[in-house]
Amino acid sequence: MPDIFQVGGFRRSLDYHAERHNVLSSNIANANTPGFRPQELLREEADAFGGRLPLRRTEREHFQATGVPAVHDTIISPDESRTGGLDGNTVSLEREMSKLQANDLRYQGASKLVTRHLGLLKYAASDANAG
Repeated sequence: MPDIFQVGGFRRSLDYHAERHNVLSSNIANANTPGFRPQELLREEADAFGGRLPLRRTEREHFQATGVPAVHDTIISPDESRTGGLDGNTVSLEREMSKLQANDLRYQGASKLVTRHLGLLKYAASDANAG
């Protein structure tokens, strides 16, 4: 199928930025929680499985699936790049707000690309007539 009809990459991008927004918002909400460590949403690297990693076998008793793409290609990880204060909380409101704003800009950009892509599909489906 031609690339013009595939919107999966756009959907994954929007999903990633929406999920990252939730993680960053949680960090901001817990800025005053003693001992709280901020989290970060990371994308796992793509490989030969069509851009996705294979399923992980976390227990020896689990079946080993080979050649099956993973359902998710993101992981939530503690952000250990900051040291804590006296209460052990390592959230920097300025840093988290900056990351939230940058994530919002990326989401808006991806959303505009999706809108334009779908507009092109609609135009093509209407036999290139303006209606």
